[in-house]
Amino acid sequence: HPSNLEPHGPKMDVYRTLFQPLNIENTMNKIKDNNPLLFIVNIKVNKKQIAEAVKKLYDVTPLCENVLIQTNGKKKAFVRLKP
Repeated sequence: HPSNLEPHGPKMDVYRTLFQPLNIENTMNKIKDNNPLLFIVNIKVNKKQIAEAVKKLYDVTPLCENVLIQTNGKKKAFVRLKP
């Protein structure tokens, strides 16, 4: 049925994918070592969507993405950048 092929709900854009960057002291110390960015992201997005959002918003190329779902229900994304 054609109506079943249409996606439900609004499409994820970069502003619905990345909620906020985290700039805590521990993160700032890690930037010196392995060049990561840390974000709170939408719980429904995957690594590919996170990489595309970072690339569009910050105009950088991500090397790898690691995600962590916290016990409070928030999802953190560690995005490592190419040197």
